[in-house]
Amino acid sequence: MIGRPSLRPLTLIIGIVLSGCAHALNLVVGEKDLPRPSRPVAQEILHTLQERESTVTSLQAVLDLTVRHGGTQEYHQWVAAIARPDLIRLESIGWGGVTSLVVLSDGHRLVAHALLQNIFVEGGATPDSVAAVTGFRVAPAHLARLLLGLPPLSVQVEKTELYGPDGDHAYLLRGQESSFTQRLWLSDGDLSLLRGELYDRQSLRVRFRYSPAGHGLRSLILEEPLKQVVMEVSYRSYNLNLDLPRELFRIPQPTQGAQVVNLDAGLAPLLRFP
Repeated sequence: MIGRPSLRPLTLIIGIVLSGCAHALNLVVGEKDLPRPSRPVAQEILHTLQERESTVTSLQAVLDLTVRHGGTQEYHQWVAAIARPDLIRLESIGWGGVTSLVVLSDGHRLVAHALLQNIFVEGGATPDSVAAVTGFRVAPAHLARLLLGLPPLSVQVEKTELYGPDGDHAYLLRGQESSFTQRLWLSDGDLSLLRGELYDRQSLRVRFRYSPAGHGLRSLILEEPLKQVVMEVSYRSYNLNLDLPRELFRIPQPTQGAQVVNLDAGLAPLLRFP
């Protein structure tokens, strides 16, 4: 094993910049003055993260949610099916174990069907669509990765440069993936993901934290700073890497008599999830 600093938690900051516009966007403050680590240390960290990600492909779970916003606190339960890269099925379970709402995304479209009200909401698989039906703004692909215990953006070894450590043992990785930047804090012992931040250009969109530390999924805390929404996700039970049938994620057509709400047309849904 190649040695690396191990006395304090490593802070791993991953900077993602627009292709061809790296010098026009100041996405990660203060990265210019960070030194570079040795190549063996950099390669070990990057390859460890990439190899770990390759071992996680899907999730089937029962999730307990606590949502805090504006001084209020609500409790919900999800049954979730997630498959990389961006397939999501969430079912909201009400009293008596009855499914009250189904949310689906196939990476291109997002739909939500409120079964009791027979309201069918549809739109592109965008952060705005997720916010319209959940109250929490995050891209479906990023949400899928976070629920799998992965950072919202993948670490591409061949497109990433590593800087640091600085006085706080901070490592900066810079790659290319749209306009997003992520900062990740990793444990110094096994490089497990502890917490992070996701930016769209200079706007902080999501904070997240896993607890307790380690590879097992225990709880995930998501925060949307702009709206001061905090969602704590506890994994009541889960299975990883199942062969989930693609029919689970197939986008359905509206049922007969359903009220259809088109998010792409700027219409506001009459429901919120969770």
